[in-house]
Amino acid sequence: MPFGDPKYPVVNPSPDVDQTLRSLRTSDYLLAAFISGASWSYGYVFGKPVRMATANTAMALGLTCATMAVLQNGRARLRGYRENGKELKKYGPWPVQPELAASGGRFPKATGLTSPSVQPPLN
Repeated sequence: MPFGDPKYPVVNPSPDVDQTLRSLRTSDYLLAAFISGASWSYGYVFGKPVRMATANTAMALGLTCATMAVLQNGRARLRGYRENGKELKKYGPWPVQPELAASGGRFPKATGLTSPSVQPPLN
């Protein structure tokens, strides 16, 4: 995940796999199909002695990669790091949103999910 605060409203700061799978978009399914199909094609083209076995193994690896990519994209949307208009309409925003503070410096300032009034003082 990126460093810093999310740029979009947070739907769930810690989504589980079940909620991430329920919030998949059509583009996520197309991405998974493309990665799996492309990896099968790659295995078929370059697996000369045993084409079908190589193609099927490559597709299994591609499906694993596609699953990880789709889960990462869905989780980033729920956490507010990617555009999440559809998820906001479906689930609503999280009650506690991070404070987005503009930092004038080069590095972003992570403010976290709690306001400074409830953070304990550091010694």
